[in-house]
Amino acid sequence: MNKMKLTNNKIKALCYFHDDNGRDPEILIPLLYFAEKYLNIEVETAFIYDIDKIRRRKPDLVIIANTIGSEFHHQVAKYANKNGIKVFALVSEGNFRTDGTFNYWGHNTDKVFYQDYICLWSNRTRDFFYNKLPTYQDKIVITGATGFDRYIAYKFESKNSFLKRYNLTKYKKIIGYAGWAFGKLYSNSGISDIKHTFGNLAEDRIKWMKQQQFIIESILRETIENNPDILFILKRHPSELPPHLTQKDNNEMVNLAHYPNVLYLRNEEDIHTLINISDIWTAFESTTVLETWIMKNTPTIFINPEIDFIRDSVYKGTVIVDSYKEFQNVINEFYKTGTVYEMHLPEKINARQKIIEEVVGYADGFNHLRAGYYLNKTINKIQNKGKTKVKFNFTYFVRYILISIGSIFYNKQIFVKLPKFKKTIWIFERQKLKNIKPLKEKYFKYLDSFYEKHKLNNKISSKEIWNDIIDQ
Repeated sequence: MNKMKLTNNKIKALCYFHDDNGRDPEILIPLLYFAEKYLNIEVETAFIYDIDKIRRRKPDLVIIANTIGSEFHHQVAKYANKNGIKVFALVSEGNFRTDGTFNYWGHNTDKVFYQDYICLWSNRTRDFFYNKLPTYQDKIVITGATGFDRYIAYKFESKNSFLKRYNLTKYKKIIGYAGWAFGKLYSNSGISDIKHTFGNLAEDRIKWMKQQQFIIESILRETIENNPDILFILKRHPSELPPHLTQKDNNEMVNLAHYPNVLYLRNEEDIHTLINISDIWTAFESTTVLETWIMKNTPTIFINPEIDFIRDSVYKGTVIVDSYKEFQNVINEFYKTGTVYEMHLPEKINARQKIIEEVVGYADGFNHLRAGYYLNKTINKIQNKGKTKVKFNFTYFVRYILISIGSIFYNKQIFVKLPKFKKTIWIFERQKLKNIKPLKEKYFKYLDSFYEKHKLNNKISSKEIWNDIIDQ
């Protein structure tokens, strides 16, 4: 393997975030730790809507969580690339289906990759891309899922601490539920997504989703009512509604929020916190069970009145119940014995091990290092450091001006009542990315300890780490 050549010159990078909590920070911050501490990169954060910041800052490099997740992600990558600025992009959702039903271009309408490396999570997805996009084979690499490193490297809030924050210390038992995207049924954009994905089968899919939402809500309701001593934490799916929509939630959970033993959360808590404090983790369908398996030995349950639908493979490693009675039996078993027998069946254990490998790639906490290896190869290709020239783009400049002026007059209580301004609330609420700095400070401390535990400073200095973790 080639030696890793570290740059001696400071590299100026803009790192774009869609939000200051949730998936983007979890994916990017571990990489930024390596970038700042080992690659001599000076990182400045940027909000995804402010693409003109590339012109104003003229960075040597743009770092972004993905290039297909929205039109803004695509525009950032394209604008940087067209102005000779290197782009390093990760993959926000790397657990995609390889049966032909997944649109791997997303919002990349050009169907051109503007980054030097296409970072994939696993051999399964790499082999799929090799077959579908043979002309990009020299760009395709495996990094694993950087966002999953936190389940190995970080520390998380305890159950007692969490309950104290919400004044719910009377509860000793907690069951967490990860919401599905039933809310898409109640917005035009959500319906459009369903129609785009399922084509001629969309109407049947919509009908099926409505039926499932009603059944799941009924099962949850009965379970909540019959277990008043258990706190049920119901977490809304982050992609249920686009950020510009401010309408009320309509999903399988919101009508249950009034129960005294229910805590309904939208974006108030990170998913890793909720997984850590839960005794049992449940869902209709969610890849958060995969995160649970990596993080701790917690039973995972899918509530599926019917099992045969287009879905990810994670159900194979999960206990599945189809009714309130079955769900209650599993709950009773766990709180009586401290375990769920079915979780320990050989076929379930083997399925979980295989799924982790096929989906995440690696569960060793080193995925951000694998990504860092290719980030370093990217910056070593940079020419004319500090001499970037960026062409003026009128559309991006107007967006920047509107943000600047709008910020002066922004008042959420007023904007939410005005139809044309209501759609901009997500921009003004997120644009300052206030939470990124404190998150970096907190996560960097965890990573300091992780690096010390695994003696990574010495291994990185001696270059031996790359022979151990990079597949060639």
